[in-house]
Amino acid sequence: MNQSREVTFPWMGKKYTELLAQGLNNLGMNIRLPPRTTDKTIQVGVRNTAEMVCFPLKPTLGNFIEALDNGADTLLMYDSRGQCRLRHYWKIQEFILKDMGYNFEMYNVNLNNIFPVLHKLGEASYYKIAKELFQVYNQIKEVDTEKERWSENKPNIGIIGEIFTCCDERTNHGIEKKIENLGANPVNTVTLSSFIRDSIFKKIHRPNGRKEYDKKAEKYFNGGLGGHGRENISYLLELVDKNIAGVLHLLPMSCMPETSIEPYINSICQKSKTPLLRIPIDENTAEANLETRLETFVELIKMRSNK
Repeated sequence: MNQSREVTFPWMGKKYTELLAQGLNNLGMNIRLPPRTTDKTIQVGVRNTAEMVCFPLKPTLGNFIEALDNGADTLLMYDSRGQCRLRHYWKIQEFILKDMGYNFEMYNVNLNNIFPVLHKLGEASYYKIAKELFQVYNQIKEVDTEKERWSENKPNIGIIGEIFTCCDERTNHGIEKKIENLGANPVNTVTLSSFIRDSIFKKIHRPNGRKEYDKKAEKYFNGGLGGHGRENISYLLELVDKNIAGVLHLLPMSCMPETSIEPYINSICQKSKTPLLRIPIDENTAEANLETRLETFVELIKMRSNK
């Protein structure tokens, strides 16, 4: 077991983060999670990065700063190797933190290097790493089964958008719980298990019906878009076919993939007469304003259902 390092990574949803931390601890790492994300965390990130950068960079940078201040010395950051800015986060964060005077090692983790990186940091065998990652994936799937569940007696509200804003309850102000408290049922299509499944197993296995919607979604694009743009159109088409009561589009302010697909989302919802609420999120998003918009949206859906 390698206890000489204090390894940390940013928060993205309480349950997800805790499951990942436990899995990495089981691989021999000494995980020191940052303090839970607060307004202070976000403001620390805001002060030290570009104003118009997509929002998830700000709280994750704040997480790293607070973790380093608490003794962490090894940073893990996911690298999507995709086409949106997420692939650059770890390099930008490394530059900013070094420029601030912090001393640490940064490791980007992606599908191509995950085994050698985790082996180096925890000294576990590749077999043990594979076994532990598969177990963590199954635990995450259990969490996501509830997120994706449809209700028979409440209006179902589908959630599409960028993964961080859809999965991190601090960032979206607990929007799934708010929907439940308003008497509706959130159906979150943007889950960590679906992201892992789509990233790894897309070529060899797709759930029943998904290939059909993926093909329909691809017709909207001229090649890859990055982020979750194509996946969101695919899931939206499925939600509409299933007669979803309404759709919530969550995105970070200035997110290129999500703003690029806005015209498609608007058109699909308009033609299918599906109510749509779009909520761009940044550090200035007021929870009271979000609650008011959400309450109005759910009440209108209930009135529409009653008619």
